[in-house]
Amino acid sequence: MVAAQGTNTLFDLFRDWVVEHGDTVCFWRNTAPKWFTADPDIVRSMLTEITIFKKTDAIPNRTLFGQRITGTTSFLTVTDGQMWATKRKIMSPYFTKIHLTDMFENCHDYIKRGMENQMSEVKLGETKVDVVWFYGELFQYFLGSLGFDMGTGFVSDNAKFHNSVIQGILKWVPQQFGSTWKVAKMRFNPEVNETISLIVKLRNICSYILKAKRQEFEEHGPKPDDIIHHLISSNMKMDGQTPLQIETHMMDDMMTIFLVIDNMAKTLAILMVRLIREKRVYDKVCAEVRSADMTTLQTMDKSLRYTEMVILECLRLHPTLMRGIRQTNEEVQLSNGLTIPKKGMIFFGQLVLHKHPKFWKRPLDFWPERFESGSKDITPFTYLPFIAGPRVCMGKHLAMLSMKMSIVYSLKTSTWPRPWRGEGYGLRLQVHHSKTNQGKQRHLHTGR
Repeated sequence: MVAAQGTNTLFDLFRDWVVEHGDTVCFWRNTAPKWFTADPDIVRSMLTEITIFKKTDAIPNRTLFGQRITGTTSFLTVTDGQMWATKRKIMSPYFTKIHLTDMFENCHDYIKRGMENQMSEVKLGETKVDVVWFYGELFQYFLGSLGFDMGTGFVSDNAKFHNSVIQGILKWVPQQFGSTWKVAKMRFNPEVNETISLIVKLRNICSYILKAKRQEFEEHGPKPDDIIHHLISSNMKMDGQTPLQIETHMMDDMMTIFLVIDNMAKTLAILMVRLIREKRVYDKVCAEVRSADMTTLQTMDKSLRYTEMVILECLRLHPTLMRGIRQTNEEVQLSNGLTIPKKGMIFFGQLVLHKHPKFWKRPLDFWPERFESGSKDITPFTYLPFIAGPRVCMGKHLAMLSMKMSIVYSLKTSTWPRPWRGEGYGLRLQVHHSKTNQGKQRHLHTGR
């Protein structure tokens, strides 16, 4: 199992277990029993009965060899019930569709300029572009629309650096789950140590932004479109916290945003590679985005219905959230009769639920049309790209908005031909421009 964790094949192992032994299985690790489930009724309980199933903080992916990244107090990773409730109450209004309607023009402007900025650095007929880094930089640029730029381009102008830090974190942090020998070797890896120093730099940047934002907040009051002002408000409501603790929690929140914004980038990178391998889907998306009405959030959503289905299908096959872990506050008898003792650990996995043949037709096929009727044909709690229940992802509407915009400006004036070799989203895209009757049109060729 340790080897499976280190090579990201753990959920393949779980999937084999539940198919062979039933939807809930017990296994032993570190001399203690643990449970894994693909039973929707049990998953529902885990996500809705939050006084019984507690979100665990015993996960080592909030640090890299002791260097704090997000800790366990950010508005997404917080495990304390009262702190979570307070932060969520203040943060949630920022991500509603009503508020995003007001933010639409600014978000649209940043995505459009960000894409133009990315393409401007491509040398015609020469540059090879890694799609993961390409969209990673785009979404770090997009953070400027949420208030990170401080009116100066402070964050968006440095999107490349921020993206390099985030990619380093995402590369090395999961490998802390590997074998003891592998982890020991990692500690002396120069690239790992460089990543640790970059994390320190990024937290220092967060501290600089936070200082300016707190001064702005105190002098002029909160701005509704500034996510950092919302973070300040939510943390100032915490009782019993020292000034240093409050400062640390705010920085954890900001680091969390730098990290989670990359989830959209990863999804876009995978989605674009999926599209160029699925001509039928690619043609339908291109036709839709090239006639899309981008005037308002409502007109965009209405004119990009098939594109939305494609995003949902990509999130089904390639979820950015791969698992949920809960710890019981008391002895619990599951709906299937199994009993979990107090402080027992139980898992579920989107990578298992989203591809379970019991719940999905053609579970391994890329078939966006399965979402044509919305959620009507989906078994509840088997599709969880944004989790569900009280802890449902607050940013899901912002994620969908920004991904739709990015697809529009990736395909509106560009052609992405099918690749001739290679697998996965690690493809390289070679870009050149050719004259058309409408001006310049970009053609992106794939290869290694």
